[in-house]
Amino acid sequence: MTYKYKSPLAPKKISNIKAIAGVDLYTFSAGLYNKHRSDIALFIFKEPGSIAEVFTKSSIKSHTLNWNKKNLKSRIVKAIFINAGNANTFTGHQGAKSITDLAKKISTQYDVPVNKFFLCSTGVIGEPYPIKKILSAIEKKRCPNKDWLNSAKAIMTTDTFPKGVTRSFRFNGVKSHITGISKGSGMIEPNMATMLGFVFVEIDMPKTLLQRLLTQVTNDTFNKITVDGDESTNDTVILVSTNRLSPDNAIKNLNDPQIRNFKNELKYVFKYLAELIVRDGEGASKLITVVVKNARSEPQAKKIARSIGNSQLFKTAIYGEDPNWGRIVMAISKTYEAIDEKKLKILFGNYKITQSGLGNRKLNMKKIQNYLKKKEIKVVVDLGLGNKTYDILTCDLSHKYIDINASYKS
Repeated sequence: MTYKYKSPLAPKKISNIKAIAGVDLYTFSAGLYNKHRSDIALFIFKEPGSIAEVFTKSSIKSHTLNWNKKNLKSRIVKAIFINAGNANTFTGHQGAKSITDLAKKISTQYDVPVNKFFLCSTGVIGEPYPIKKILSAIEKKRCPNKDWLNSAKAIMTTDTFPKGVTRSFRFNGVKSHITGISKGSGMIEPNMATMLGFVFVEIDMPKTLLQRLLTQVTNDTFNKITVDGDESTNDTVILVSTNRLSPDNAIKNLNDPQIRNFKNELKYVFKYLAELIVRDGEGASKLITVVVKNARSEPQAKKIARSIGNSQLFKTAIYGEDPNWGRIVMAISKTYEAIDEKKLKILFGNYKITQSGLGNRKLNMKKIQNYLKKKEIKVVVDLGLGNKTYDILTCDLSHKYIDINASYKS
């Protein structure tokens, strides 16, 4: 399961990822892939941090999520372990016991209380969890890895490039950082988060506020992307505060005047990571923004935007640079939402495709075809029914998506 190509939508340069003070990073290779590469990342916090987490809503979940939910009650973290190559989902007693064994190992080796140990897994579902390989890989304690980009590389599966970013800003006159990494390429359509994401901040705040901010920002970012409409059994986003800034620079409540600035910086990191996932969508060649505006309600706008973004016919048309806007009409129609055809407007970029219930016969289709040759496409659906808007980020569907997923385990 290795790929020699890099997504054509990948950023030209990977952002510099700064280490967060008070966190030691370790990477290991347990041989969970056919070639030698790091497949484990371990974050150890020198002092206990505050943790917030959101999970998939899938009815079948990884054993890792059940473990984390139990430990989340205290909202205190001392270690986060991540492995790629195996999802530890649908693995029965063996998978559950493996987590207990792993927690004991980390506890002994790094002085981490088992109830402050969190973990995430990503990879193949239903395969026995390779606990012996993992325990053997982490047996020998090593010096911390100073390059945090390596943590983003270690958690990749079908990703073609590592995903990470650091945002530096001043908080009450003191320089502060937010660093985040994520992985995800296929099986992407969130219903809380998507993929795996880990974001670290230095500002102290009440644990309940940390959770509230995570939920809000996730809904505005990771919950607004889709690659293929499939939600994983392991989707998780974790937000950790190392509490390294002095109490004078803490956020005390939602009314704190500094919270807006901090939330904007946090949202920037989340949004950037979410976009990188879509840019690395399996086989993707075009990044597509779908905007549904002037809806009766946000749920209506959301329902229609998702219907378009997940339509295989729409996505293949964009891949083929075919201005077949009838597929957008179909995707709107299948939501069963009441639509006034005469008010409905569909646009590719700034090109108005429909008006007054008809296709725009005066439109130069050659210009539309040229527009669709771009790597970044915007589709706007104006319902003309209200004032609510919802947007999502998606990608096209290519032959390469089939190639990747037809041989995922080989």
